[in-house]
Order: sequence, then structure tokens, then C-alpha cells
Amino acid sequence: MATNQQSQQALESAVRCLQTGDLASADRFCRSVLLRQPGEANALHVLGAVRLRQNDPENAIRFLTQARKSAPANGEILANLGAAHRASGSPDEAVEILEEAILLAPENSSAHFNLANAYVDAGKTDLALTAYRHVIDLVPDHLAAHGTVAEILRDAGNTDAALEEFETLDRLAPDNPDTLNAIGVLHAGRGALEKAELHLRKAVALAPDNHEFAANLANVLAKTFRTDEALSFYSGALDDTPDDPDLLCNIGNAVSHRGDNIGAAEKYRRALELDPDHVDAHAGLANNLLANGQFGEGWTHFLRRTSVLAFASQLDRTPLASDLSGTRVVVFADQGLGDQVFFARYLPELRARGAHVTFRPDPRIAGMLRRADVADDIAPEANPTDGDRIVSAGDLPYLLNCGDDSPLPPPFEIDSLPAHEDPLRARLAAFGPGPWIGVTWRAGTPNMRQALLKEAPASLFASALRDVEGSVIVIQRGAAEGETDRFATVLGRPVLDLSSANEDIEDLLALSGLLDRYVSVSNTMTHLRAARLKSSDVIVPRPAEYRWMNAGDSSPWFPGSRIYRQMTDGTWPPVFDALSVSLKE
Repeated sequence: MATNQQSQQALESAVRCLQTGDLASADRFCRSVLLRQPGEANALHVLGAVRLRQNDPENAIRFLTQARKSAPANGEILANLGAAHRASGSPDEAVEILEEAILLAPENSSAHFNLANAYVDAGKTDLALTAYRHVIDLVPDHLAAHGTVAEILRDAGNTDAALEEFETLDRLAPDNPDTLNAIGVLHAGRGALEKAELHLRKAVALAPDNHEFAANLANVLAKTFRTDEALSFYSGALDDTPDDPDLLCNIGNAVSHRGDNIGAAEKYRRALELDPDHVDAHAGLANNLLANGQFGEGWTHFLRRTSVLAFASQLDRTPLASDLSGTRVVVFADQGLGDQVFFARYLPELRARGAHVTFRPDPRIAGMLRRADVADDIAPEANPTDGDRIVSAGDLPYLLNCGDDSPLPPPFEIDSLPAHEDPLRARLAAFGPGPWIGVTWRAGTPNMRQALLKEAPASLFASALRDVEGSVIVIQRGAAEGETDRFATVLGRPVLDLSSANEDIEDLLALSGLLDRYVSVSNTMTHLRAARLKSSDVIVPRPAEYRWMNAGDSSPWFPGSRIYRQMTDGTWPPVFDALSVSLKE
């Protein structure tokens, strides 16, 4: 009886020492129990937990396995044994043991949390999310579970759900700079720059020496044309990490926004010296050079665009010969619909060199490209093995040795289909008299760099059109609820909403040819207007996409189209004043 009492007291002391972090004393108390009672499960369990805390998973597994033999139905022992296997780098064994532990102790939140972690290690993300959510059901304020769920969702690109989890984490544990930074970055990626700035300023205030947080805030400031303030934050980070290619690339993006193309190119080049594979630096430099008309070098950097990274190794990237007689060339499309139409301009040159050209575009534009006769075969499902050379459409300018002085291929004509054009013409005529003026104020998708988003205030489009004679047609993909109504209110008269034409590319092609004028940011319809041999009035945010060049009111890629550029300080009103004057001419 005395021995049992002594053992119990020693075990209680061991547990208290384990909880307070006095691992040496916990070890000593457990060993005193095992001297009196060899194989005592609780003592072995605590010893295993001690070794786990000491980052000694091998001995933790040894003690916990012995404990399991003495108490096979003890779920807590199994939970720690699973954790030890995970720590040893054996996630599959950990999962098996932890699943058994949960069957024995279904309310053990630690077991569920360790199982979730093991699922992550094993690459079973969906199962991990389910397990983490079970932890949260058991312990609603479990910070680590909320944080890990948020990170998984963020890394999977599920921005809305990740943001919700990070905001929950912020409510549970406010003023954590890591959480605030994560929320800020997610808001920036969605284009909500004011919210992003608010959270990032808080993160920087709480952790002023964290240069990552400062750089993220600087990125947002640069996008809103507060370049000098952005550069002040960048400079602090640059003093600490002068050879950080990400930072140098971000500075390049910032000065590019205000039109310092030379300074931007210098930063991109320095980033590439440090990391020759830096994707964003290649993208920034490519856009910069191409927009300056430096096509020879620009197309070389364009080879590193993200749309081909996954399969670049499967492409032929050796420049093509001037004589391709008898050569079968299969051309893959690797970008959006507008880009596919744009780069199809280069297909006739392949045929002129004697090649048999098979183009693999998105199936949605296959029919119109066949009508345009730009390739021998338009085959979305073509087998790559059918070609002697397998290339990407976006690589064609480089492969065809297009340099600074090479003539630019003009747009090719695509006829619309009467079955699509006639109903649209009837709707336009029923709505109101010409001229029919189409408008699109936003295109692309928001992201942290905003590189894919082109947008200007819808209200300014409406104001510019307010006193212009004609009928206004809205063609806005993904308009927010009430957005078109607000546009019409500022315009001062009803609009015809034909945004649904975006759902059928043949409708969009037909509509693009029917409009007398089209006022927009650059988008797929801009390319289709060119294919209908029509010009556009194009609003160009900074930094300009390369097709619209860095300066001037016209682009060699889109003859007849007129460009209205955002001011270097980010303002728009003078731009739309000029547009309004032009529309009234």
C-alpha cells in the first residue's frame, strides 16, 4: 500500500514538473516509480512526453510504445505516441496511431490536432482541414487550429475562406502582427487596398523591425501612387537585406507605377542577377522593355511568363529557321482568349516560311480562327506528337527572331456569324439610335501585384459619356450588384446592358463589330474589335501593359485606337476630360 501511495505521489509530482517545464525533475520522479513498479504505464507515458518535449522522438517512441503495451486502451498514450511518430518524420504511422487514439478518446482535442498536423505532413490537405475543424468544434478558441486552417486555405488560393479564418484569429488574439500582416496581404490580393493598408500599418506599428511587413505595406502604397512613402519603407528593408530579389522587384514595380521605366529596369535586372529564375522580375522587365519598343530583349524575358512554367520543358525554344518547308509545327495557346487572338497574328509567318501549322487554341475560339484561316489546322485537341516542332504561341515573336526593328504583324480579320450578329443588331436598334457606344471599365482579376487587373472608376466613364450623343451599351463582365445601375445614374440616362455577351465569344465578336465606338480598359473585346478592323478608345492604367506602350496616344499593335493614360500621380480626371472631348468630336 505504501509503495502504491509513494508511486502515486511521485507520478503527480512528475506531471506537475512536466506542466511547468521542469523536465529533469519529471524524468527523475518517473524513474523512481519504475524502480518500484517496472512497466508502470503512467510513468512510461510521462517519460515519453518528456522525451517528446526534449525533441528526442526516438526515445519518446520507445517509452510510449512500452506504455501502450501496459495500457493499450489509453487514448492519451496513443495520442502522444502518434505525435512522436510525426516528430520522427513518419506521418503515415502517426496517422494510423492517432486515428486509433481518437476512437478511444474522441473528445481529445490534442489527438485531433496532432492528427491534423500528421495529415498535413502526409500531404492529405482535405483530411487535415476536416481534422482541424473538428479541433475547433471541440475548442472554439484553439488559436493554432484557426491559424493553420487559414494558412492552408490561403496557400490553396481560397482567399475568401482564408480571410474569414484570419479575421477570426484576429478577434480571438487581437494585435498579433503576423495575423494582421496576413489579413492585409489577402485584402491587397483582392484589390481592397484601403483595408489592406489599415491592417498592414497596424502590423508595422506592432513590429517596426519586421521588414517583410514594411515591404508589404510599401507594395500597397506603391499601387496607390504614394511612391515616395513606399520607397521610404522599402529603403529600411533594403538596408537590412540589400540582396533580396523580391524586394528589388517590388521597388521596380513601385517606380514603374510613376513612369520611371529606367529605374524600374535597373531594379529588375539587379533582382535577376541575384536570382536568374525570379518570375516576377522577368515579367516586370519583359513588360518594361516591350512597352519601350525594345522587342528583341523583351521577348527573351517574356519566355519566363507564368502561363508556361508548368510545361516549358516540353516546348521547343530554339529559334526557327527562315525556311520551314516540310516542317509540321504544333502551336499551343497558353494565355487568355484575347492573348490567343493576339499571338495568332504570328501564325501566318510560320506558313510563309513553309511550315504546316496546327494551332491548339481554347475550343471557344476555334470556329472563328478557322474562319480567319490563320493556320492550316485549328485543332484544340491536337496531339503534340503530330508535330516536328512543339511551340507556344506566346513564344512565337522570340522564335521568329522579332527584334526592335522587325515589322509588327497587323491584326487579322475575323468575320462574325449572322446568327449571332442579327439578334444583337435588332436589340441595339430597339434600344436607341446610334452611334452605339460600348463601355467596359474593368477587366482581369485582382492579385497582390495587380498585374492582371485593369480598372478605372466606372463613374468617370459615365461622366465622360454623359453629354455624348448616342446610345450607351454596358459590356462589363462580373459587374457587382447595382454597379450598372449606379453607372446609369451618373450617365443620366438608361443603358443597354449586354454584359451577357461575355458568356459567348461569338456574341462578343459580333457585338464588337456592331458598335460605333468602344471605350474600355484593355480586354478580350479590344482584341476582337481589332479583328473586326475597328478601333477602340482605350483607358490605360499605370504601369501600361506592353501592348499599349509606355508613351504616346497610340499603339503600333492596334492601328487607329487611341490611348488615354492614367496620370503619373495616379489621378484620372484629366484623362477622362480628354476622352470626353474626343467622343464629342
